[in-house]
Amino acid sequence: MQESQVTAAATSQRRATARRKGFTLTELLVVIAIIAVLAGLIAAAAVNALKNAKRARIVLEVKNLSGAAENFKNDYGIYPPNGMNPSGGTVGPMVRADFVRAFKKAFPRHNEPADLIDALAGVTPSSTTIVTSGALPNGMTGAEALYFWLGGFSSDEQYPISGPGGPSFSTATGSPGEVLENRNKRYEFDLGRLTPRNDDGSFLDDTSNAAAGRFVTYVDPQNSAITRRINLWRYIPAGSTQPLVYFDTSRHKPYQYDPYASATANNVFALKKVREGKATAASLQDLAFVDAKFQILHCGLDDDWGDFGVSASGNSPVPTVAQLEPYLFPKGVYIGPIADTLTNFTEGELSAAAEQ
Repeated sequence: MQESQVTAAATSQRRATARRKGFTLTELLVVIAIIAVLAGLIAAAAVNALKNAKRARIVLEVKNLSGAAENFKNDYGIYPPNGMNPSGGTVGPMVRADFVRAFKKAFPRHNEPADLIDALAGVTPSSTTIVTSGALPNGMTGAEALYFWLGGFSSDEQYPISGPGGPSFSTATGSPGEVLENRNKRYEFDLGRLTPRNDDGSFLDDTSNAAAGRFVTYVDPQNSAITRRINLWRYIPAGSTQPLVYFDTSRHKPYQYDPYASATANNVFALKKVREGKATAASLQDLAFVDAKFQILHCGLDDDWGDFGVSASGNSPVPTVAQLEPYLFPKGVYIGPIADTLTNFTEGELSAAAEQ
């Protein structure tokens, strides 16, 4: 073979080798597609991991608060009562009686004003001499009750609310919109997650703002020259916009919680089940609360309570068995926003509990 032919063959082989070392356009597109799929899988896994971690944090906090409610019962002989009532009727006096009983049971030597207890229970006080402003329409909500009862009371046996470390503060020494009261803690709440707040962190009490919080002001029972105030905070889990809600199911039927403060919104109810020994429910008497002590609920990662089957109707919506039946625990149809509701009596979401 001539030298020129050898050289040409070698050059051709080097060129072919060089071409084989690179990627064709098709091969490059395949590689890019594989990388995109892997990136999508990794991103999805990361999102799921973050959701699972957030869910686990909320569940743990609900469980810890459940323990705090049990400790309250152990110390005071009673579970914290709800204050929700529909402004009169038969529910208002019942709620007031629960509050009066709770304070007598927990603080048998207390001398707190009866009008103050009435105001906290949503019952209009007999006069404005003691409670100067802030009687609570429809009573203390399930979100407000959680922090009020578990936030801590004064060690003063006569003045558990008005004494040092109680849930009230003097307006003479603290701004009415101050961030927090100096309470004797019963539970280590993350105070940075109490709401509602102004931009500067103070309590949002501007009544022209739909998100404003509620409060009660009253005359100090030990010094009539001093006005005291109770801010009704709500507690929000980390990463959420909706508060935890407490239902006392140990005595009477707790009234519904309206998370949107709207007459047309769907209300949130304490979850029920068919009574033991009953195959089905023919009437409301055949139903019982899932936990006959208390329930702590959170709307889940979507911050949406969803539809509990009953819409508000004025101040006294009365659910029927037919309305409640799809939501009876644990076989309820837990779909949509309500499916990821978290509670103290399940290990996870309602939908997961229903599948077990």
